[in-house]
Amino acid sequence: MLKIRRLAALSVALTTAVTLAACGGAEEPPPAEGGQAQGAFPVTLRNAFGETRIPAKPQRVVTLGINDYAVATALGANVVGSVKYYYPDVPMAPYVPAPAPEVLGLDSNGISLEKVAEYDPDLILATSGIQLDKSMYDKLTGIAPTVAFEKELYGSTMEADALTIGRALGEQAKAQELINAAGAAVARFKAELPRIAGRSYLFGQARGPVLPMVVGKDNLSTKFMTSLGMKVPDAFANAPANADLAPGTIGLSYERVEELDAADVLFMTFAGPGDQQTFESNELVRRLDLMRAGRYQATSIHTAVMLQAPNVVGVQWLLDQLRPTLQKIGA
Repeated sequence: MLKIRRLAALSVALTTAVTLAACGGAEEPPPAEGGQAQGAFPVTLRNAFGETRIPAKPQRVVTLGINDYAVATALGANVVGSVKYYYPDVPMAPYVPAPAPEVLGLDSNGISLEKVAEYDPDLILATSGIQLDKSMYDKLTGIAPTVAFEKELYGSTMEADALTIGRALGEQAKAQELINAAGAAVARFKAELPRIAGRSYLFGQARGPVLPMVVGKDNLSTKFMTSLGMKVPDAFANAPANADLAPGTIGLSYERVEELDAADVLFMTFAGPGDQQTFESNELVRRLDLMRAGRYQATSIHTAVMLQAPNVVGVQWLLDQLRPTLQKIGA
């Protein structure tokens, strides 16, 4: 993933480093204790910092991550407070309705505990809370039951996170419907673009003199693209990743840019406005076969955020953003 404290606010992160490090396993979400029937309370959920007991169906929810907000609102939760999106001119992720301004009173770069308390929540969702650690978790639980990630930030699949949020809200069946809808969107996409199966891609960022490329098999972006039937080129998949840049990434210099032609398609995002101009005007970049053939996409920051850490609500939107480039090799 491109570097932000692992996605530490892309408004800052992608101008300082985008976290290509969303890592995710295929494990199932932590089970609710006690074998409760769907929608029954109390519910106890295990997480990285302990256990969360939710005594009754939540009525006032605060979300500390964009994915938490997207899934919770799709499940019909009454979200009274949330972190705002990463850019001041965009109130919320483009694939979900923007809430009333008073709801977006929290900053993902620095959560105000006082403001969280002012919302008077009976549940806090933080499965994608980029600033969440044990100390903050302990303080948040003094305000309301808090649902954290199971093991680490972006350490679970989007399906597992959706089910965890569904259990917390007493909406497991609806959560499964969201998962099914996301899976159906992927299946349709693959049927419409059958020739992408087995083709290769690269996803990375131009950041000054370095081009970090996401290659780790456990990165969530890699898992999502794999679900489309695509793969990282063998030359990159077998290269040693550099954890100094971000887990699961390797860094190319512009002198090695010809190696990008190992991919059938290239998706690039940029740490700053100057980086896109530098990348696209570089003579070695301009000579790439994939650039000449139009198999390159200057990916918007919103698409990059979603690809790095996808959620089931935004899957159709993400596919729509990737389609113009992928249809050049897949139709």
